[in-house]
Amino acid sequence: MMQETKRLSKTKRFLLDHPYCCFCGGAELSTTIDHVPPKACFPDGFCPEEFELPACEKCNNESRRDDQLFGFYSQLLDFNESNRTPADVAKITKLRDSIAHNFPDALPDVSTARQIYNVGSIIAPSPVAIEVRTPRLFRDPVETLERKLTHALYYRETGKALGKSHLFLSEFYQPQGGSAVLTKYLVGLLPDQRIGARSNVKNYGERFGYKSGWKETEDFFMYIAQFGRGLIVWGIALAHEGQIGESANYLRAKPWRQAGYREKVLVKPKTKDSAASARVPDDGSQNQQ
Repeated sequence: MMQETKRLSKTKRFLLDHPYCCFCGGAELSTTIDHVPPKACFPDGFCPEEFELPACEKCNNESRRDDQLFGFYSQLLDFNESNRTPADVAKITKLRDSIAHNFPDALPDVSTARQIYNVGSIIAPSPVAIEVRTPRLFRDPVETLERKLTHALYYRETGKALGKSHLFLSEFYQPQGGSAVLTKYLVGLLPDQRIGARSNVKNYGERFGYKSGWKETEDFFMYIAQFGRGLIVWGIALAHEGQIGESANYLRAKPWRQAGYREKVLVKPKTKDSAASARVPDDGSQNQQ
């Protein structure tokens, strides 16, 4: 009973210190503590400390299915052999069984598996990874993770919530797929590094970390994060569209989204001070505004 009282007191203190949800533009009061990256990305008891975020009930609860699916794939695609402890295997098995029961169409198609022998431009004598075609249903959990991770890391580094006037871009890839140039560029560019850990786990391992940078005067934020030695997620958050340089055609062509929304709100940057937005409802169709 005493431990339960302490836990509730700690939660209450956290919510008093962080009174607004950091995922919906600070529009709602925080009533729960969310974990980003999700707990599902780690074995039980291995969720890194200091990655607790203030959230309203809706922002926290609506992503539970996507958190579970992304957690399964992030561990499945981690090619760090030291992250194959009994605790890791037990968590992956637990997630797989749950997904097979509740969302069987979300499991990978093993019939499409093929071995990968290269890491960037280096060809290995034996397979370094196995490529398996992921189902279409995997796209939703990835987009949810990209959105929540961008909002969470911005809040963690700046102490502010991304507002609905902000734009953000986030994408993911596997390092085994040959994106070494992008990884090297972003890692060399960003100054601040954070490595996830738990003080009560001696051999925690290499499970989650990120590098980031924030230009306060321009309110320009950028990060790159990695799950073990597998999935890499990178992102940019801007205060307004004008921060995308006229010559940055590569970035302008990307699927920018409006921050502070649970649903997907696409923003197509233009060369002038205007933007066309399209809010994407749950059925996947697009309604032009």
